[in-house]
Amino acid sequence: MRGQAGLARLGLGAQALAPLAIVSLGLLPAIALGLTPSTFGAAAQAKGDTVTVTRKTTKLRNAKRTFAPSVADLQEGDRLLVDAAEGAWFEVTFTAPAGSLKGFVHGGDVSKKKDVRLSGDGVRENYSASEAAAARKGFNPDVEREHRTNNPALEPAFDRVDAIQARIVTDAELLAFLSAGGLGGMGGGR
Repeated sequence: MRGQAGLARLGLGAQALAPLAIVSLGLLPAIALGLTPSTFGAAAQAKGDTVTVTRKTTKLRNAKRTFAPSVADLQEGDRLLVDAAEGAWFEVTFTAPAGSLKGFVHGGDVSKKKDVRLSGDGVRENYSASEAAAARKGFNPDVEREHRTNNPALEPAFDRVDAIQARIVTDAELLAFLSAGGLGGMGGGR
């Protein structure tokens, strides 16, 4: 009930919960499952290695904390030079158009694989059984377009999914949500 009360205080209903929960899925399950830094492969990186951003967008932070101030916005495909691996975090150098920037990025947002495939819509390295099954069946943009054409009654659902995917939740909004739900005190974790 605490979470629902927090949503009410923020003036948010159940519809607002879905986008916030989606954004939070990278954070809360990791905490709940007790994932360790080795889960993200941070320990395998050495100074001078290069990692690739695999999340659609993420932030280069000035400290090893999820809500530390941002040094730069990173995009999927950006390459980062590893200066050090510290727990689940990488201390990195990012060469931006304005010059080199140093900061921290979480190991869950990057891949050490040299041949990482980028989608332009965000990349994960693990897929659910249903996603793998859809891929085997050839579910792709053409199949989706045909499905939308053959099922016009589902258009509102497609529109809602598109809106959820396009929603950007700021750090301040996410912190307020976590605090209102009694989930604060994240400290130096993800």
